[in-house]
Amino acid sequence: MWPQSRIQNPTGAGPQASIFPAHLDSAGGCNNFACLWFNQGCQPGCSKCSDKAGGPVSPNSTTEDTCSEPGGTMAPTLNDKKLRTYRDAPDGHDWTKRHPWRSPGHSPVFSPCGLAGGGNSPGDWLSDSLQRHIRTGAVTPPFTRRGFDALDLPDSPKVQWAQGSVQEVAWSIFDNKGGGYAYRLCSKSSNLTEECFQKNHLQFASDRSWLQTGANRSKRTYFNATRVSTGTFPEGSTWTKNPVPPCADSNGMPVQKSTWNCSTPMFDPPVPELMGDGAGSCVAWAIHGPVEGYHNFYDSFGNLVYEAPCTKGQALKTAMQFQQNIFDEVMVPKTLPIGEYLLSFRLDAEETPQVWTQCADITITQGQAACAAHSKCKDLSGDCCPAADGTMLSCCNDALVV
Repeated sequence: MWPQSRIQNPTGAGPQASIFPAHLDSAGGCNNFACLWFNQGCQPGCSKCSDKAGGPVSPNSTTEDTCSEPGGTMAPTLNDKKLRTYRDAPDGHDWTKRHPWRSPGHSPVFSPCGLAGGGNSPGDWLSDSLQRHIRTGAVTPPFTRRGFDALDLPDSPKVQWAQGSVQEVAWSIFDNKGGGYAYRLCSKSSNLTEECFQKNHLQFASDRSWLQTGANRSKRTYFNATRVSTGTFPEGSTWTKNPVPPCADSNGMPVQKSTWNCSTPMFDPPVPELMGDGAGSCVAWAIHGPVEGYHNFYDSFGNLVYEAPCTKGQALKTAMQFQQNIFDEVMVPKTLPIGEYLLSFRLDAEETPQVWTQCADITITQGQAACAAHSKCKDLSGDCCPAADGTMLSCCNDALVV
């Protein structure tokens, strides 16, 4: 959500779907079909993603091993119940052990910025492959072929970050998959690979996160974030647990039928009443993207062929409940070379073998301390000073922290 990603760029992917005047107001929705860009069939310890979304979850289910190397999935590195976002089955079966969040950062991805539809398996309009992906929600944005890499989208609106500064970043939930997340940078002068982003894994600036209702900065609710840096990849990198608990069924497993009302969360929410499976639980899926899910559909004989998961009122209430941006502060390294970068947001899911990634364009500028010391930097109000290559850049503003 912030900085605004290439996928949500007004000149980016496909037609615009947002009805909001401010970008952050679209939190919790599938703005510009951004919820349809991800990586699936990605399991820890494997060298490649399989593009298999996995089957339905049940107390007796066994997580499918879709690893590119048979039997190659690794043992989970994250086992602390306080870091988990889903519970074991009632019989103690650990059904998420092969899913990304159980070993943060250890799963491969197709793209550090996401693929349309989550993968690139072939499938025409009538194939079993395409129908299988539709059933799991792995559909594509309108007029976008499945497998299109968000790396090839136009740049997002440029945001300047200074060396050594602390910056705000944010994401939001449409369909809650649990798990946890991190932010990474890669210079555009390098090959924009997952390995490049892993080398510039950003650390969080504090132990707090906050919720912000839409674009309203006055509506912020702060809470203590749950972070982990043991068993992560790259080694020592810090990841943050998704603070919004998904719904639990009466047996403690995920709710199988779409529902708007979450009576039992998977864990105690840090902010009261913010829990559930997201606005996506009130949405029906068509060939190309989400459609409203509060109308029943009947065939020509009057037989019910689709029962809506929510009423119109329930769908609106859920959308308003999840109109929350989840904010953190990250530290920009002081030694990071100035230049053009991509910021990659990565969320490793726990419910499914999926990794959700998006990218935003960032310009790294000279830090305030170096700028202020330069003879040609006039003051600390936003004036320019020369960069190493002789160009002028803005480096003295009140958003910077030395």
